[in-house]
Parts: sequence; C-alpha cells; structure tokens
Amino acid sequence: MLASSHVRRLVRIVSAAAWLLPWMLPCSPVAAQTATVPIPTDSMRRHLTARRTTGPIVLDGRLDEADWRTAPVAGDFVTSRPDYLPSAPFPSEVRVLFDGVHLYVGVVNRDSAARRRLRLQDLRRDFEPPENDVFGLTLGPLGDRRTVFQLQTTPLGSQGDVQAFDGGDSFNFSWDALWRVRTTLTDSLWTAEFAIPWRSLRYRGDGGPWDVNFVRNNRKLLTWTSWMPYPRQFSSWRLTYGGVLDSLVPPPPGTNVRVRPYVLGNAQRDLAPGAFRGTTGDVGGEVIWAPTTNSVVEATVNTDFAQADVDRQVVNLTRFGVFFPERRQFFLENSDVLTAGGLSGRYVVQPFFTRRIGLADDGTLLPIVGGLRYAYRSGRTSAGALAMRQGSGAGAPAATFAVARGSTFFGRSTRIGATAALRDAEAVGPLAASRNLVMAVDGLTRIGETFQASGMLSSSTAGDSTGIAATYAVAYSSPRVTSSVSGALVTAAYTPQTGFVSRPNVFFTSPFVSYTAQPRWRPKSLVWIRPAANANIFLDPRTSRLQEGSLTLNTEFLRSTGATWTPFVEANWQRPTTALPLLPGVTIAPGTLDYLRYGVDLKSDQSATLAGQVVLADGGFFDGRLRGAVVNGRWSPSPYVALRLNYEVNDIRGLGTRDTSLVTHLAGPELRVFANPRIQWSAFYQYNTVAERGTLNARFSWEFLPLSFLYVVYNDRQAILGGPTLPARSLIVKLSWLQQL
Repeated sequence: MLASSHVRRLVRIVSAAAWLLPWMLPCSPVAAQTATVPIPTDSMRRHLTARRTTGPIVLDGRLDEADWRTAPVAGDFVTSRPDYLPSAPFPSEVRVLFDGVHLYVGVVNRDSAARRRLRLQDLRRDFEPPENDVFGLTLGPLGDRRTVFQLQTTPLGSQGDVQAFDGGDSFNFSWDALWRVRTTLTDSLWTAEFAIPWRSLRYRGDGGPWDVNFVRNNRKLLTWTSWMPYPRQFSSWRLTYGGVLDSLVPPPPGTNVRVRPYVLGNAQRDLAPGAFRGTTGDVGGEVIWAPTTNSVVEATVNTDFAQADVDRQVVNLTRFGVFFPERRQFFLENSDVLTAGGLSGRYVVQPFFTRRIGLADDGTLLPIVGGLRYAYRSGRTSAGALAMRQGSGAGAPAATFAVARGSTFFGRSTRIGATAALRDAEAVGPLAASRNLVMAVDGLTRIGETFQASGMLSSSTAGDSTGIAATYAVAYSSPRVTSSVSGALVTAAYTPQTGFVSRPNVFFTSPFVSYTAQPRWRPKSLVWIRPAANANIFLDPRTSRLQEGSLTLNTEFLRSTGATWTPFVEANWQRPTTALPLLPGVTIAPGTLDYLRYGVDLKSDQSATLAGQVVLADGGFFDGRLRGAVVNGRWSPSPYVALRLNYEVNDIRGLGTRDTSLVTHLAGPELRVFANPRIQWSAFYQYNTVAERGTLNARFSWEFLPLSFLYVVYNDRQAILGGPTLPARSLIVKLSWLQQL
C-alpha cells in the first residue's frame, strides 16, 4: 500500500499531464464542429410533406405500391457522427404516407455491399443501436421539441422503440409501442416499411406540424447519418435540430380502449420454509384507456411479471447499496411521467423508484393485488399518478403505494416539477405498521444547447423523523469538451421507502471533464483520443470529515472499427469510522486507508461476429490488495444465434481484520436462438461464489400478434460450494394478448 503523500504526488502528476496533453495536440479542422452545425432557425428547417394514401398499403417491406412511388422524398442525408460532413457515404430516402388508421413510413437505405457489410448482433427487440445497422424514425408528435418517440429497425426487421425527453436527459428504452415493420435486404440496399397505428401515438390536437428527424447507422463504417444534422455530442432526440413533417391529418380521437389479459399455469417445487409447492393457475391483466390523444389511464389486476428478465447478479465491493434497474414492463411504461429528478450513476438518489413495489429487499417477488395509473402529456405540461396495492410475503408487509407528479415548462427551456409519494405498510410479525411520506420539487434549465443545470429538494418523513436530500447537476457539452459537476446532500434520516438512496448521511461532490482530440498526425485508423478526469468525494454532512473519495484519470483511444483502448489510474481514499462489513466473513477496521489502482479497458469491435471486452485492474484495496478481471464476450455466427459470456474474477489478498485472502467468481453464460425477430429461445445461467448459488432462467417467447405473447419460462436455483441456498424449480406457461376494443 502506498503512503498517502505518495498517492497525492502521483495523482497531481498524472492529473497535470491529462489536462495539458489535449491542448498540446494540434487538432484538425474537422474537430471544430460548433460552427458547422448551428441551431437551425425556422427558415433553415427542412420540410417533408406526408401524403394520404389512395389505395391499400401491403406491409411487406417492398414499397411497390403506387402511393410510395409518388410520395415526396426526404433525402440528401448528412454525416453527423463521428464527424460532421455535408454528405453521406451511402444515400437514404424516406417517404411518409397516412390513412385513417396508420401512419406509414417507407425507407430505402442504399449500400454497394449491403448484404456483405451487414452488422447485426442478434434479433432481439430493443437491441443496441450503436452496435447494429439501424434506421431510426425520430418523431416529435407534440411539436414541443422536447417529447420524442423513436422507432428503430434493422435490415432483418428487429424492432426497437424508445421514449426520450428534454433532448435525451431522460429516456426509456423498455417502452414498447404497438407498431409493425417489415424489411427486405438485397446486395445493394435494404428497405423498411413501418405501419404505426394512430392509437399508439400521442400527438398535438391542433393539426399542426410535427418535429421529425431520420437517422441511420452504417455500423461497418462507424457512421451515423441523418436528414437534419446535429452536433455529435447529442443524438437525434435533440429535436431543436430536427426538421418538420407537414400535412398530416390524424383522425379525431375516438374510443381507444385496449385490454391485455393473461392466463398462467405454474408448477413449482421450492424447499425453502413456507414456500409454495405444487401446481396452480392464475388470471389477470390490464385495461388501457386513452380518453384523449395525450392522456392514458391504465388499470391492472393481479399483476404478474413471470416473463420479466432476471436481475444480473453482482459482487458488491463498495460501501454502497446496489441499484438494480427496473425490468418489469408495466412499471416501465410511462415511467418518465413519475420520475422525480435526483441523481443516477455512481451515487443514486431517487425519491420514487418502482422496484420498491412488489419486491422485497432481497429481490423476492411479492404479490401485487392491483393498481391504477394515469399519465398526461402536452407540449408544456406532464402529469401522472399511480396507486398500487402490494400483498404480504417473505416477511414483508402488505402495503399501499401512491405517487403523484406534475411538471410544466416556463419560457422555452425551464422546467419545474413536484412529486408526492406515500407508502402505507401494515403490521407483520414483529414489524409495526408504518407510513412514509416523500415530497420533492425539482427543476431543469438550459442555456442554449450546450449548458444545462438541474436540481432537486426532497424530504422523507417516517413517524417523528424527517430527512432531507438535495441534489444538483451542472453540465457543459460541446463537440470537443464535456464537463459537469454534480452533487448531493443527504441527511441520515432521509430513508425514502418509496425510492432509493445508495447511502444516506452523505455530502457528495463529483466533477468530470473530458476532451476529444483529433490531432492531424493521428493514423487514419484512429478516430479520436479522449482524456478524461472524474472525482467522487463523500463527506460527513455534519463534521465535513472525509468518508471516502476517488479520482479517476483515463484516456480513450477510439479506432475506426469502433474498438477502444482505455488505460486508467484511480486514487482512492477510505475513512471508515466504524467496522465495515464488506463481504461475508470480511470486516474492514476503521482507520485511514489510501491506495492506488490502475488498469486498462480493452474493447473490440462489438458489431463483429466475435466480439469481446476485457477490463484488467490491479492495486491496493482498503487494507489489502485486489487483482481483478471482467470479461464480456459474444459469438454470433449469424444474427439467428448468439452466445454471450460474462465473467468476473477478483483475487483479494490480506483484506480486513482477519487478513483474509479469497477469490470470487461470477459467471453468466447466455444463449439466444431466433427463428425470426418474433420467436426466440434463451437460456441464462448465473454462477456466484459469494452468494454460493447457481441460477438458471430459460425462456421461450413467441410474439404471435403485435405485443401479444406466449411464454414458457423455466427457473432453477441450486446451492453451490456447499452454500445455504435451498433448491427450487418452477415451470411457467403464460399467454398474454393485446386486444383493441
């Protein structure tokens, strides 16, 4: 372990080098993008006219109807990433039609080697757009340049959809809309034909034009092209850089009610005390009503999440709680309406987080009796409310959750929001009845398109105790420089039972800066050099004593294939004031612990047939030493088969009060096999030596109609290495279908 004075000296040297290096590099003119992509005025925005169909459109991906041949064309795409160019390597053409039921979009993407240059990881829905050949339709139906619905497809017809807000400050990749697409692929081009029901969209009621942009990723060339140019530090979600879609005539709102019932059969054998054993059946579902084009009401009864993706296990070597993302579809839909500011990333503060509903602290599923949700969006205002009833189980009490939130814009770029959330829990076992009320106000403002500030103030009240949390973030972004500073003050009594906090009793500060250098002398295979620095400082809010801190310096080298090489060095300062349990059987004594870690992150071309990433790190770790490796790999001999492997190993030496040495392993192989984008089978196994548990989740999924599914799910849990986990197995068959009334 290095002495603290040596650590500070080394950090100062490396920090100075990281700051000075970019300014010493002669940069090519292409790096200075700010002048070439101005914010367009109304007169600079490109327009595309939508045409009403004169005959039926057959959705087959061929665009051979007469209406397609005569429709106006959006062409002349430009290159937006990695560098702005006023042309595209291969042209794209977009046409828009509509009738009383659907909005149609037809796309022709030309490529002299389309079939041979094809890059697809697999055929999953909600794929990773940066690593696949993709066309994206970016719609702003409310005309506010803040609310975005983006529909994406690949040359083989995989579907992806995302909601984004405030230019991408918040987004939801797990949102699934009701729409269809079909594609065709030849040696010289690929085409896509979208059919989007009007009832799947929320749009302005005055018949005015929509904001729009079209984007394409040619992954082999590592090139994003777009109809309207935007700076590379943003995405097409930033519709202040979008164009205009004219002449649409949506139908007037009518009865828009959908039902999504399910039937389920479950055979389970679980040896845990009190667990269910045997065979059972269940029914439930949802009713979705859109009374207007910009509001929706959803009711759910006996809500079930048997088909939801399982959580990815982690080996937690930090002093923070683990933040697992929401994976359940009902809670992912319209989740942005109830999101109440806060922080995410290394340190998380969320006043409301849906995983507190229907899940015990250890992740055990709890029954959800039912609930009701309302969401409303207009060009300047959004509002939402949710009420859910949770049953008891696994030692957790039955509880009622309620949350309401509203936000509105002032001027062109300032948003203010307010949230109230309540958890009312009944008594169970030794636990008395309890009530927790969380309140929050938050705001966001933007100066131009490069500077942004946000903040939140929240309180949490339980009994006679009230805690406070305040967060802020200030960011600047340009094609060369990205910088930010964020922070939080969270008191010890702030424990929102409707939300999540990584750790209370913290005064947190985190500055970040990166610089994108493109020196003239760089080889053609190198796109850029991007040094960055990031600090995370945690103080005691009462005494201002250091709890812990880190400073990370790294430099990313991006190759034209998309591969990266990122060496890094990290200085750490730990100041535990009480005994700190870190791992089972491992306790860190209070004291002053300074150490240095270093390593490298190597990532190959993630779109290739064989792709991988390796992160190697070594150095001190509290009062011991840690050598670790994280390996992620994928082999896709075709888009119809994908084998993935995630593996993490940690070799820990001389750690804690017992001078413990141990090696942890966490492995997660996964196999996916596709018949087409709508039929797939997957198996995911997790082997965790810290939890001494192995789990298998296998799932067959068939989307026989849009958003209507047949699932067959098998789960298996076993102890490994003589651990205490009791075995459990289950087989679930679930049929869920969406019906428009």
